[in-house]
Amino acid sequence: MLARKYNYEERWEQQEQQEQSVVTRPHPRRVRKPNYKLFRRRLFVTVGLILAMYFATVMRSAALVSAGKQLIKLQTQESQLISKNSELKIEVDQLKGPERITSIAEKQLGMKVARSNIYVKASNR
Repeated sequence: MLARKYNYEERWEQQEQQEQSVVTRPHPRRVRKPNYKLFRRRLFVTVGLILAMYFATVMRSAALVSAGKQLIKLQTQESQLISKNSELKIEVDQLKGPERITSIAEKQLGMKVARSNIYVKASNR
């Protein structure tokens, strides 16, 4: 048993010495160089993405401005057409009037209103 104990202690001491030698032995640390290719690639992708979003925003705002101008143009055209329509309605009412018809008949056709044949319409009450 003593031999086994001695052998065991010897192994224990050898392991401690190995651990000490491992700890005391300087390890050359691997210095990582900065990966500029990866950094540049990420930078270009980021800048490209930002530029694409900027151009999309500019194009969208240009489309909104042109749509606004077209809307204003259509509104002015609508107001002009509404005023022209009201003028034409007034003109149609004037042309439909009985005074106009009698004046044309008297002036251009030489007709006269017969006072003896005038009929009055009675209301239905």
